[in-house]
Amino acid sequence: MEDSRNHKKKQAIDGEEEEEDRISSLPDSILHEILSSMDDLKSAVQTSALSKRWRYVWTSLPNLHVDFDEFPFPDSDSNEANRLRFLHFVNQFLSLRDDDSNLCKFYFLAKYCDDPSFITNCIHYAIHHNVQEFHLWAACVAEPFEFPPCFFNSESLKSLKLVYFYKSVPIDKPLCFQGLKTLHLSCFLDDSANFVTESVGNCPNLETLILDYLQLRCFKITAPKLRKLELCYHERCISDSYESVIVVSAPRLTSFKLKGKVSPVFSTMGLPSMDDLCVDLRFPSDANIEQTVPVNVINMLAQLGEANSLTLSLGTLEVLAMDTDSLKSHPSPFHKLKHLKLIAKEFLEEDTSPTLTLPLNVITYLTRGSSCGDTLFMKFSRVEHQKDCPICSHEIGSEFCIYILLTESCFKYFDVITDCAVIARRHRRFLGNLARSLQPEQCESSKYIFGTWALVVLVYVLAFEFVLHG
Repeated sequence: MEDSRNHKKKQAIDGEEEEEDRISSLPDSILHEILSSMDDLKSAVQTSALSKRWRYVWTSLPNLHVDFDEFPFPDSDSNEANRLRFLHFVNQFLSLRDDDSNLCKFYFLAKYCDDPSFITNCIHYAIHHNVQEFHLWAACVAEPFEFPPCFFNSESLKSLKLVYFYKSVPIDKPLCFQGLKTLHLSCFLDDSANFVTESVGNCPNLETLILDYLQLRCFKITAPKLRKLELCYHERCISDSYESVIVVSAPRLTSFKLKGKVSPVFSTMGLPSMDDLCVDLRFPSDANIEQTVPVNVINMLAQLGEANSLTLSLGTLEVLAMDTDSLKSHPSPFHKLKHLKLIAKEFLEEDTSPTLTLPLNVITYLTRGSSCGDTLFMKFSRVEHQKDCPICSHEIGSEFCIYILLTESCFKYFDVITDCAVIARRHRRFLGNLARSLQPEQCESSKYIFGTWALVVLVYVLAFEFVLHG
């Protein structure tokens, strides 16, 4: 009996050793993925105690994520002690790392650091080891630091992200990377416009450009191979909306996103490849530019009419609805529109009008020019658990479909996608408002269609309520 028990115990131990050997026998590339998925570099280094196989695996990690906030500090130590411990660990880690192993990704969040030479040395290490994807977050750095000369001559960089707060990164000359494909610049102030413009122009193979937390009032983007452009304007540090002159020369651009509290004065030489457009603007808080914002947005959309996929926020719809005369006088630029998505993420923002409603005349303006076919796909996203959100509380699918079908003849069918659980709740009031909004000649020509669609909506509502409530 005892022998049998010992035999089973030995089998269990052998099985565990076999399982351990099976993991240890994996190639370094897979073990690197395992270590890279850990929360911090210190935990990755501690795996060296597992066995001889694991002893030096961490020394050739191709992906490094250095972040003060994720470092496992003792709870009892002071902030100063934690900072010194963090600096010591990073210096030791880089000095013991295999010098022949190149870096693929280096994410360096240099917060709360008062040693400029430490940041400069880390940048030098990354460039010296041919890093391909480099993220530098230099916010709240106590003293300005300098980029080493090798940084501006890197031939390995494919992706670069720089976060620039409080002039902690005094870049005195523009970037110039021949192989760079993705550039993400964040928190650059208005006096950095020339740096941004020249840096983009000096990267001839750039395909993705993201400018985040922008505070630039005038800049130009010239990028012959650029395919994706995102401009996200700062919404917290600037109390009022302001105009920003944006000049774009990117003939291959297929995706464009504009977000924030800004009145865009947009111009381009033509964007024939434009496919996906997203505009998420905030309601203007400056009365001096309130009248010009809708016209500026309409003029911008007129230059982006090649897009067949359009995403708009409720705030953007509200901005456009401020000038109904311009909507009537300007033809819709979207002659290829197939997908229209409305997002309500900003509905509860402080600068959003509390009386926001769904402006159907804006939707008509956006869709009436399309000649791409018979079908328009619409998607409506809602804010979770918000009873007052228009997208949650309105019968959005029926409203838009019926309204556009009765007022325009471009589309015959609609594919409506919504994650809203409340559907067809206010159909009677909407149909009444729609009938009153139609012109007399429209009512005469559409009365039979109107009655038919009203019946269809009613049947749809009853069927939905039957399925929902049994």
